[in-house]
Amino acid sequence: MSKILLPESRSRIRFKDCDPLGHLYNTRFLDYCLEAREDHILEHYDLDLERYASTYGHAWVVIHHEVAYFAEARRNEFVRIRSAMIHYDQKKIINEYQMWDDQGIQLKFLMWTGFLHIDLSRKKAVNHGEEILKMLTDVHLDLDQKTFKERINFLTGKTT
Repeated sequence: MSKILLPESRSRIRFKDCDPLGHLYNTRFLDYCLEAREDHILEHYDLDLERYASTYGHAWVVIHHEVAYFAEARRNEFVRIRSAMIHYDQKKIINEYQMWDDQGIQLKFLMWTGFLHIDLSRKKAVNHGEEILKMLTDVHLDLDQKTFKERINFLTGKTT
């Protein structure tokens, strides 16, 4: 498996996900990004979330989102979705999701999502195991920007 730190995939914006004006519903931006990340980690890191949950009895649950919208995504438009794991510790991870136009020029959406690692049977937070910590170390994208606002400014070319 390749260890690309910021994998990218291409998706078409579907009719069912758009409002009557042909714009992607705001909530669906999140779904497109989360689904792309699931594909990215399976393809690039050989991590199947369903298999992990059934084998180890652990999973990650969403604990927060930070989102910013920059441009609409339109029905039938192709977009590029990039994702990366940008922070981790004993019990948590933060992933970054970027949605760009098909040429990779216009940033449409940016999201940071925090996840908590839990034991499914006890419904309690648990530490990542050694094997998962090793994988997280291997796939961690270390950013110079430490806040969401700094990251927005960097990706949009703004200076503050």
